Amino acid sequence: MQTVSDINDVFKSIADNHEQLKSFYTHSIDEVDIDKLTIDKFPLLYAQVTEANILGTHTEYTYEVFVATVVFEVQHDFVTQVYTDTFGIMQDVIAAFHLAQSNVNNFVPPEWSFEMPVSCEPFAARMTNSLTGWSASFTIKLPSSTNLCNALY
Repeated sequence: MQTVSDINDVFKSIADNHEQLKSFYTHSIDEVDIDKLTIDKFPLLYAQVTEANILGTHTEYTYEVFVATVVFEVQHDFVTQVYTDTFGIMQDVIAAFHLAQSNVNNFVPPEWSFEMPVSCEPFAARMTNSLTGWSASFTIKLPSSTNLCNALY
């Protein structure tokens, strides 16, 4: 059975292999704070499961995902460029999931499905720091067995 851990591993693999992404975080959003992270961790990918729906033969997971980097006060003129760069990275992450069925990449198992379209929203100053980038909600469907013969009772 595939789980949230498997999805998190895929996100981490995408981040580890992307030329621009420097780190991946999940679970507590508090970890993504410039007071706790050094500048070499940006841009980053964050993904957190927010919901799961059991559909019988599949489980549909919803993830909050964002790609962000730090914009310092003196760099506010570059916010448009930051939006451009981080949106390009978000498109790469979406493509990794969307293209799984075509076996174009080795990150996402081909039996997973990914719901398109994905609506992305720009943000600035997420939390108490100067994080700027894009957020999205991903719906990822994984095969699951809801077979009573496999139940642990």
